[in-house]
Amino acid sequence: MDEIEKHVLEVLHNLNWLLEPHDSFVELIMIRGNKAVIRSVGSCDKCDTDCIGTAFKERMPDVTLVRQ
Repeated sequence: MDEIEKHVLEVLHNLNWLLEPHDSFVELIMIRGNKAVIRSVGSCDKCDTDCIGTAFKERMPDVTLVRQ
């Protein structure tokens, strides 16, 4: 596991702890270069607040988030 993947998984772990009360979760599909492909499920998937995107922008600004 490389450093980018390790950091992405750490961010997802922290996000899932926050998303769980909303019956939602997010998972890593794959990492290709500086792109992290994720899948989010539940009510948080379509939320206008975009906590998932915000968390990645704050913690990993060099990683492009791609949602499936």
